[in-house]
Amino acid sequence: MNIYDSKTIRCVTCDKAIGEVDFDAEIIRPKCGQCSNPTPDTRDKMPYLIYH
Repeated sequence: MNIYDSKTIRCVTCDKAIGEVDFDAEIIRPKCGQCSNPTPDTRDKMPYLIYH
């Protein structure tokens, strides 16, 4: 596969690069992991639990 045969896929919400697919592929409203499941992770809550 040539590098010119692929295109970069970006998240619809935050415009973060997700990956690359074939140029002729059709992707509808791609979302990254954070935007598709915005539930905070336990590691995100940890500083709040410790300091508050």
